[in-house]
Amino acid sequence: VGFVPQEDIMLRELTVEEIIRHSAFLRLPAEMSRHEKLDRVYKVMESLDILQIRNQVIGDELVRGISGGQRKRVNVAMELVAGPSLLALDEPTSGLDSTTSHSLCSKLRGLANTGVNVVAVLHQPKAELLDLFSNILLLGPGGKTVYMGPTHGMVPYFTKIGFPLPS
Repeated sequence: VGFVPQEDIMLRELTVEEIIRHSAFLRLPAEMSRHEKLDRVYKVMESLDILQIRNQVIGDELVRGISGGQRKRVNVAMELVAGPSLLALDEPTSGLDSTTSHSLCSKLRGLANTGVNVVAVLHQPKAELLDLFSNILLLGPGGKTVYMGPTHGMVPYFTKIGFPLPS
């Protein structure tokens, strides 16, 4: 299981590749060769479109580094390198603009298509983001289930019970 927290937790002085390598060397089996681990690091960076920034430092308030969207993808990469069958993300799009949010969710959709189960908590996502997910659990006040099922069935369900989607 991999978990990507809402707040990015990484050493800001390291480069993108150093962060992901560190995660790989700590979490992958000892019997896995160094070459196999480095190959996995490369493939994860490639799959998340962060190869071109692999030598840039993460950065902080004092040292200019990578963008917020790139940092989110590095956070995802830190978990993916361990090869989880389930990846849980807490508000992966918070603080990102709509284009970057869509790009990240598209990468997560692609990941789900490879067999990894992706679970994400999203607050007030745009319709374009919702369409990237196959199933939805919509919670109402008090955490009560309002809808649970296929994404494509949500609008017909609400229309049927008297809550049509406004144009």
